[in-house]
Amino acid sequence: MNKTFWQDLPTPIIGLAPMDGYSDSAFRRICKEVNPNIVTVTEFTSADGLHFSAEKLKRKLYFHPSEQPVIAQIFGKNVETFVTATKVCEDMGFSGIDLNMGCPSKKVVKSEHGVALRKNPDLACQLVEAVANATNLPISVKTRLGWSNGDDLVDFGKRVQNAGANMICIHARTYMEPYKVAPQYEQVYALKDALSIPVIGNGGIESLEDGQRYCSRLDGFYIGQATFGNPWIFVGEKPRYLKDRLPVILNHAQYLIEHKGDRVGTREIRKHLLCYVKGVHGAKPYKKFLSTVESFEQIKTIMTEIADVEFQFYSQRELVTV
Repeated sequence: MNKTFWQDLPTPIIGLAPMDGYSDSAFRRICKEVNPNIVTVTEFTSADGLHFSAEKLKRKLYFHPSEQPVIAQIFGKNVETFVTATKVCEDMGFSGIDLNMGCPSKKVVKSEHGVALRKNPDLACQLVEAVANATNLPISVKTRLGWSNGDDLVDFGKRVQNAGANMICIHARTYMEPYKVAPQYEQVYALKDALSIPVIGNGGIESLEDGQRYCSRLDGFYIGQATFGNPWIFVGEKPRYLKDRLPVILNHAQYLIEHKGDRVGTREIRKHLLCYVKGVHGAKPYKKFLSTVESFEQIKTIMTEIADVEFQFYSQRELVTV
């Protein structure tokens, strides 16, 4: 793998944004099955954890070969542990390493990780430089416009580029702005004009059309929360009926259970199942069952029944209309 990985990808680069608790291996595999051309990024993983107990955290970083190219995202603030984590990720066979400098979680920020690094650009650049010097893998940085405004975004971008970053992804909101605030891409465009490395946009993207509209002046975009229950967003439109979406949904459940076991896998798929049936006619009475499933067979039975209810309803409506 060489440092021109991001420059060599066809544009627009489209990817699944890293999201803790969601962008695990099973969901990444599903999104790649829907559109094999996307890039995926792991859930963020502690560099300190990889330094002190790598074997334990490797399970969180696990990926299936079909996910490639897949990028490992790490977070922290310690140069030494970042270098160790880089070596772990390199040995695991990742296509690149992403440094999280955008997570707004209170716990993460209190530890001076994630977006808190935007208030310490010297340390942020030291981390980028240390990782870039420790590996031949491409290095990317995912961050936000800034802490309370984006006034320093261009300067920050230039500095991380000079430190060795090969791509930068910007969530087009600041730390102080809640997700309900509309994304502000103008400053991201200014950053793109100032850098020679690819710049990817993220935030407020609800469809491929949104991505193409917001990020037409950028090198690509990541889609985040809009993928919940809808990996078909990566091809523009999901199949009309749940019965046609069912094979993908059941694969998702199977991958999760295979990797994490019945107890953990069935617990973690529940939130996804509720997203998959959101807006599906006739699904409401089944939601309490989906939120307590304990086996793949239960999932298959309940989801098939919901799909049948929905399909019969629309089939009868169409017969009446005709």
